[in-house]
Amino acid sequence: MSSQKSSHHKADSKMEQDSNRKAWILQPSGLNFVWGGDSRYWVIPKEPRMPAELKMVSWLEVTGCFDKIEPGKTYRIGFNISFKPDATGWDEAPVFMSAKIGKKGKTVWKRIKSVNQNFGKLKGGSEPINIPDESDGRFEISVSPASLNQDTMLQFGLYEVWTGRWKTGLLIHEAFVHEVQYKRI
Repeated sequence: MSSQKSSHHKADSKMEQDSNRKAWILQPSGLNFVWGGDSRYWVIPKEPRMPAELKMVSWLEVTGCFDKIEPGKTYRIGFNISFKPDATGWDEAPVFMSAKIGKKGKTVWKRIKSVNQNFGKLKGGSEPINIPDESDGRFEISVSPASLNQDTMLQFGLYEVWTGRWKTGLLIHEAFVHEVQYKRI
């Protein structure tokens, strides 16, 4: 058996419920980061409420899991991000989010254009923003009411793996999962 350190960061699976926002929060330590086990690429904080810092990658893949979903409900998913002043590579990088229910579920993808559109404004210390934002539209996934005895683990992620260009300076503050409450008419 190898004792070699992994180049990926595996989540510690800690979630916290934010009753003010009515959301479940995953801090960076609760997310999986491809290349997150190597400090040349990512700095994953051990302290709570500190962002994960992207040093440089050409393959962005940050994923999370959420096991507190219920059949028949709909969930909104997002990330809270900002950029360092010296961030590069984001102005034309096609950033996507994905989600699926269970290992065999159908993956739903959404292009997150607000990262590209707001990159200039976000660079250099602005307050973190939630993505997707209003210009992207909500990113939601529904759990089938018939999935009572099936795998209902919500798996989601943030990706930019297509350009092969180096990206730097992204700060991931948290991911969140929010149950959507639609008003009945």
